[in-house]
Amino acid sequence: AIADKAGCAYEDILSSDLVVPGESVSDWIAIAAGCSGNPVKRNAYLKGLEEYVTAEYERNGCLHNIKATEYHRISLAVLALGGDPTAFGKDASGEPINLIAEGTYNWDNSDSLGTQGLNGWIWALITIDAKYYDIPRDAIYTREDMVHAILAAQTDEGGFGLSGGSPDVDITAMALQALAKYQDRQDVKDATDRALDALSQCQNEEGGFTAFSAESSESIA
Repeated sequence: AIADKAGCAYEDILSSDLVVPGESVSDWIAIAAGCSGNPVKRNAYLKGLEEYVTAEYERNGCLHNIKATEYHRISLAVLALGGDPTAFGKDASGEPINLIAEGTYNWDNSDSLGTQGLNGWIWALITIDAKYYDIPRDAIYTREDMVHAILAAQTDEGGFGLSGGSPDVDITAMALQALAKYQDRQDVKDATDRALDALSQCQNEEGGFTAFSAESSESIA
């Protein structure tokens, strides 16, 4: 549908004017296209994304001071398009940037990975597990830190919210994605069962889900 709107063939979608490397929606389109299994031209988007990362480091010294998810989204886009996020773009000194390290286990741009909200912890774990990257012994954060931070945020209702308080359908589902690979742990399994029960309680009569006062295909997915 997006390719039709842009007036191009599907394989040319990432080379069209509709997408801009580094913009959130465009990066998610790139992730979807790269993971779809369909032939898609990847090099132009990867090149544009690398230029964006380099430019941000030249201007600001990082991708974002608060939002670790900027690193996570871009790392996942790079992976989906066949690139290497552990050496992507150049910093101010001309050295390759390890987006995985700087966006997950060695994040030091703010007080914690969760400064922006629980999604910082959630997507750090999803990203580090995308290729099950090794975490060095001297890292700032371990996988256990990430799992613990997510589990600690579970509400009495069994769901998860962005910044505490009432549980949110989307954040709860994201937390379940992050915890999916850790079901051999009883604490994670128990938390998962409670979260699934919470989602069941939120489900509309027609089968969909409402988040931020609106029912959407995104929340349902």
